[in-house]
Amino acid sequence: MTTLGLSERQLAARSRVSLTTVKELARNTAQRHRHHLTLSRLSRTLGLDLDHLRELADQPAFVPEPELQAELDHADLTPRLRTLILDMLAGTRTELREVRAEHNKLKRAVQTQLGHVETLIANSRTLSANTPAQ
Repeated sequence: MTTLGLSERQLAARSRVSLTTVKELARNTAQRHRHHLTLSRLSRTLGLDLDHLRELADQPAFVPEPELQAELDHADLTPRLRTLILDMLAGTRTELREVRAEHNKLKRAVQTQLGHVETLIANSRTLSANTPAQ
């Protein structure tokens, strides 16, 4: 939303999703199952793959690897700091998924453009072959 310069109200209007739902998702205030159409509409409006938000919603909550959890349990950390570390790791994991999704989107766009170029080259060759020499 920030990148596109959209407010919650604008996102709701453009995606045809209720403002309440957009606010709940943006602020992560209501943990509930969202209909795939709702998430697809939001994804499309945000310029993401149609399944991007649904895939994020289907991801299990961040659970650190057992070794990391054991280290955190034995470390001299306040509960607040421990939570902060886990939240940062979860955020990094989410950002990595988003980068991968963007990479896949760009890769598909490049493949589409290459297909167009190959078609243009083939058409050009056909046209050259059918044009009498001067």
